[in-house]
Amino acid sequence: MTTLALAGTGAAQELRVLSYEGSEVFRFALHKKELEPVKRPRDVLNFPRTSMIVIVGDTSTAWQTIDSSQLHNFLLQGGSILIATDISNHFQPPTPVVGWGQHFGISITGRHLIAGPGQGYREPSRRPFVRPLAAPPFRGGPSPWDMVEGMDEEGPRQGRRIATDLPSEMSVIRPVPGLTTVPLAGYARGTRRIDDELEVPTSLFAVSLQRDNNPGRMIVLADYSVFVNGMMGFRKDDNVDAGYSFDNGNWEFTNRTIDWLKGGSREPRTRCLFIEDGQIIDKFAIEVPQPPKPPIPNLPPEVLANILLNSMNPIIDEAQERNFFNRMVESWFGVPRLLRWFFIILTLVLLVFGVRWLMRGQRKAEPGANLTPTEQAALMPRGGVLRQRTAAQIEVGNLYEAASRRVRDRFNRLGGQPGADEKMPPVLIAADIGDAPVLRRTVEWLWTLGYDQRPTTVAPNEWDQMNILLERVLLRASRGDWSFGQDVA
Repeated sequence: MTTLALAGTGAAQELRVLSYEGSEVFRFALHKKELEPVKRPRDVLNFPRTSMIVIVGDTSTAWQTIDSSQLHNFLLQGGSILIATDISNHFQPPTPVVGWGQHFGISITGRHLIAGPGQGYREPSRRPFVRPLAAPPFRGGPSPWDMVEGMDEEGPRQGRRIATDLPSEMSVIRPVPGLTTVPLAGYARGTRRIDDELEVPTSLFAVSLQRDNNPGRMIVLADYSVFVNGMMGFRKDDNVDAGYSFDNGNWEFTNRTIDWLKGGSREPRTRCLFIEDGQIIDKFAIEVPQPPKPPIPNLPPEVLANILLNSMNPIIDEAQERNFFNRMVESWFGVPRLLRWFFIILTLVLLVFGVRWLMRGQRKAEPGANLTPTEQAALMPRGGVLRQRTAAQIEVGNLYEAASRRVRDRFNRLGGQPGADEKMPPVLIAADIGDAPVLRRTVEWLWTLGYDQRPTTVAPNEWDQMNILLERVLLRASRGDWSFGQDVA
């Protein structure tokens, strides 16, 4: 299964922490609605009934990519357009073209608005909420009021209210021949200008334009911030299955808006020209390759043997309680055949021992002879120094030295050597690790076992547990969950 990540706006398109003002979440919603980004305006202008144009942010330089007359013709030919900006569309010289506001009869002044005291989203920020207008009867396909229906200013579900961030004043200055202009929403009561604190009860937030009996449709919003990452309303919520919930209706409004813009045409809209602050963005989402399977831990043979024995012992005990092995042998051979083979094997063993005893009886030891090689070998230490010390530790019931050597051998490869002050280097743990405290304490305990000068006791029955913990910690380090940092003086 392919994993998709939000696409950044940088040239490298690297995965990164999303900025508050970015459009990555909005563009990911376009991707989820099966809209493909295009790089050239002609890729949508030549196919209006299957295309969409999205212009957000500063529209004063958008004419360098696509001018207002092209937008107007695109809409009349069945295209779909979204313009969201809180910057004035009253373009001044030296802009060489007629502004898009004059083509569509919509004025955005650029004077920003704030909520009344105690009435804003995430107080005390004073971000105004949106107030849907009354919806009169509508003919000609899906109603544009579907985008704001139920998102009331004072509805019972506060999480569904659309929140803005310093929107602008907007008004309809004149109807456009051939287009139906419909004001959809204004602002919550008490919204006022930021500069003079005067209320603006008639200012609009959303206006739709449609052509009768034609799939062309357009929506203009007086605030681009409803679509930025930081205003989508996501918040962590462990009480729901998804792990997150919403404290506003911006994410739902985003999806409703895209659905309405995609509608109207008999052919599905699959192309999208996305212009942000005058720049074409041609990436909505990027594929992230599946991470490689974690490597099999390189466990020592004795650890594997102990794990196998510990897991098999309960199975063998249960089989013995059920007399499984005896019944299996009896079913294979039968009692008479077993007895016959028992006596044959016993006879052969006795013959072998008898022959060896007779052969040894022919050899007589000299009275003054030294110890035999067998006796000398029995008195000599077996194995190297390390093996002898390990055997001695097992005899006294403390495997501290062996455990310390194993930890140092593994941690030295990760840069875990003590610093100049003989202390453990910093432990860096990824921010999205849920059991970070437990992981940190485990690394600290293992480091103390390997490098601390004060010996401790590691009983033989604790040896397997210590090795398993060590290999789990090393496996998580290979996944990138944690690492040793550099101790900066």
